Amino acid sequence: MAINKKSSTKYKVKSTMKLGLYHIQLMRYYEEVLAQAARNYAFTGDKRWEIRYRAIEPMSDALLKDAIANTDETITPFFIVMDNANVNLVKMECGSIDLVNEGKKEQAIELLESKEYANQRKILAGGLEDFIIKIEGNTHEPDDLFDIMVPSVQQIIELERKLAVMEDNLKKEKLSTIGELSARLAHDIRNPLSIIKNSINILASKDADAKTMETYERMERAVERIAHQIDDVLNFVKPQAFSLKNTSLHEILTSVLARIEIPETVVITIPPNNIEFVGDNIRLEIVFVNLITNALQAINNSGEITIGTSITNGKIIIKIHDDGPGMPSDIISKIFDPLFTTKQTGTGLGLTSCKTIIEQHGGHIDVESAVGKGTTFIITIPYREIL
Repeated sequence: MAINKKSSTKYKVKSTMKLGLYHIQLMRYYEEVLAQAARNYAFTGDKRWEIRYRAIEPMSDALLKDAIANTDETITPFFIVMDNANVNLVKMECGSIDLVNEGKKEQAIELLESKEYANQRKILAGGLEDFIIKIEGNTHEPDDLFDIMVPSVQQIIELERKLAVMEDNLKKEKLSTIGELSARLAHDIRNPLSIIKNSINILASKDADAKTMETYERMERAVERIAHQIDDVLNFVKPQAFSLKNTSLHEILTSVLARIEIPETVVITIPPNNIEFVGDNIRLEIVFVNLITNALQAINNSGEITIGTSITNGKIIIKIHDDGPGMPSDIISKIFDPLFTTKQTGTGLGLTSCKTIIEQHGGHIDVESAVGKGTTFIITIPYREIL
């Protein structure tokens, strides 16, 4: 049977175009999902986004390599351009993930919002569009070019977003149920706890030997720990109304340090420069009580805690550093998650409340830590001058 050369060439072009379209549709999907996963991880620190990114990225790379190897030479250059852009994007996205794991979320976000990252995304998108134009220029009659295309990229992405929303709603519903139960328990515990604390104070006010006084002090510390955990629960499930007013950093720190028992073996350095600003001092006190209490626990009640402040580009930056053992990267990425704790007696809600309060002020809280190098919590809020 004689083979028509013109027909054979047309079939080959159509075949390679089909393959190219298949790669393009998947590439669009992968590129969108990878960018979304990297960005979500930078903003949330939710480890699931890193896992998703790590799982999909090799498939994206393999797809482009396959396209370069198996498509017609007339369209291979499009995929080479896209592959080069993809390599650069992956390098920056993996870099942002590494920064998050090192506790440097701000730098990770800056990397993903940089001009270079945006340019590489444009190059990749441009390659995709150029290929579509090439396809349209070679398709002048109805055929089955689209028969093997994967489902609409927009539909796939929309479905993923809906699933993510459903998952988030389920998580919130679960937390809400736990929160309601915890709030009831917390209120039920707080009343008898107050009675115990008052009884200890009455007993301690009477003449007692040194050993008995030491026992009273241990009892009082235990009561304070329980009270702090109750506050964590209530601040998370039933936060106080947000109220801005004139306040100052020294005013907040003075109140906070008066509420916390500081061992003689701990040195706390507060900034000499006071900053007056508009904020919710009651809610901010909750933040500092949690962070300083965590620092005391980290250094095992012996060491140094340093609080530093500055005003940069219209923002107040507060750093709380302890010289404790530090944290590994897998812990850093989870510490603001509700109910996550590394302590046997912790609620896992203190840092979550801190994050919420700082975000209510229009700011954000980050952490930098490494094993053997201590931990630094960094609070950044807009500087609102006093009225």
